[in-house]
Amino acid sequence: MAEDLKREGLIDPKLLLPLLMLTLLGCLWGLSFSLSKIAAMGGVHPFAYAWMQSTGAAVFLTLVCWKKGIPFEIDRPHLVFFLGAAFIGLVLPNINIITTAKHIPAGVMSTVISTVPVLGYVLAVAFRIEGFRWNSAIGICLGLVGALMMVLPETSLPSRDMVPWVLMAFLTPALYACSGIYSDRMRPESTHSLAAARGMLIVASLGTLPLMLAVDGFYPLMADPGPTDYAMLGQIAISSVAYILYFEVLKRAGPVFLSLVSYMVNLFGLFWGWVVFGEIHSLWIWGAVGCVFTSMVLVNLGRKAR
Repeated sequence: MAEDLKREGLIDPKLLLPLLMLTLLGCLWGLSFSLSKIAAMGGVHPFAYAWMQSTGAAVFLTLVCWKKGIPFEIDRPHLVFFLGAAFIGLVLPNINIITTAKHIPAGVMSTVISTVPVLGYVLAVAFRIEGFRWNSAIGICLGLVGALMMVLPETSLPSRDMVPWVLMAFLTPALYACSGIYSDRMRPESTHSLAAARGMLIVASLGTLPLMLAVDGFYPLMADPGPTDYAMLGQIAISSVAYILYFEVLKRAGPVFLSLVSYMVNLFGLFWGWVVFGEIHSLWIWGAVGCVFTSMVLVNLGRKAR
């Protein structure tokens, strides 16, 4: 079918591979919210979570880069890029995710994260990367309505105690939106996607190690194997693959196209939340999902992948 669409000119051939990568990335990140919730419920400290996830993936990617002969460049531009990408796009979002995960449903978290392209457009306009468009402005308003539908109605969430945690969860998409723009602007030219992911994860590992030790939050992974340990191993595996896909899609199609992963993350996040936790959401939450989806369509309408 894809070949038929390609022949008819309905799909840009250059975007076929990035689209497949984007779908896989959305599936993996959608699953990560459920795994994060399992880890949080199992008592993994946020700093330990961030350290284990980044360290395991950093070791894996270092071996891959070594086998492929990809050099590790540590000049000033690369160090600046690794440092910013690690903390804005990995460390801070992950700490926020694991902190809020055990307090709200995984499906709600995935819907919150899917506001990344809306916030990304706001930042793009603010930094004059993109121009103002009325359809995008309407989309932003709808995204706000969706956010309000999650926190204002009395029956939207299983408990009103979740409202502050949902609001706190919105810090994560804000950081991801900043990360997409930062990575696109600061990534040195010709930097291999594997090298970019490896450097980002190594810096994240080194940065979170003292934080974890300072709060005595080390978690003895697989000392007594259980759901928490397997969830953390799953997160490490996802990080190993996901950030390769992240940088490769960014390189091939640009930050606008990459922001569309939020659609996939939302759908897969809701799916995995139902599969793993049997989550059933209120009509308010489904209304919020509809508003957020529509807002993403409007915000991205007319935007072109590079």
